[in-house]
Amino acid sequence: MLWYSLGATEPNQWLFPVVIVVVVLLFVVWIFFSGRRNKQRQKEYVEQLEALRPGHKVKTVGGICGIVAEVCDDNTVIIETGSEATGKSFIKLDKEFIGQTDAKGPTQLAREQAEAARKAEKEQRAAEKANASKEAKPAESAAPEAPAAPVEPAEPEKPAEQPAEPEAPAEEQK
Repeated sequence: MLWYSLGATEPNQWLFPVVIVVVVLLFVVWIFFSGRRNKQRQKEYVEQLEALRPGHKVKTVGGICGIVAEVCDDNTVIIETGSEATGKSFIKLDKEFIGQTDAKGPTQLAREQAEAARKAEKEQRAAEKANASKEAKPAESAAPEAPAAPVEPAEPEKPAEQPAEPEAPAEEQK
């Protein structure tokens, strides 16, 4: 009712639709970017499964940990669980049931190489910066300075509280 007292005949009817449109747009953008991230994760997961070789450590979605003993042609793997002391057992399962692995696909390897290159470049810049600052300090101290004017020693002031000593005769001073 405030708008009637200000002289307006109708309220701002455009505000509500604008807010709704902005919220819908934000939701669509969020869905778009989260979908892209999920696709990327799925691609990396598939690459990991394709990169599985005997000797890689795996953990199934059921929580069984083991080492890949053999990769079969029909999209299955045989994992070895247990130890020498307790006895080894072998489990054959689909690759889809592998939840985690230490195998790395081409995308992960490329990302790790790029990350290592960025880190090395950052360290190199920091070292160059440190060397430049070290070189600048000696250059500043080695710069020729203007010769200082000779300083004449000032006569020490006699404290006012000390009594003056009687002067010795000139003969004793020699």
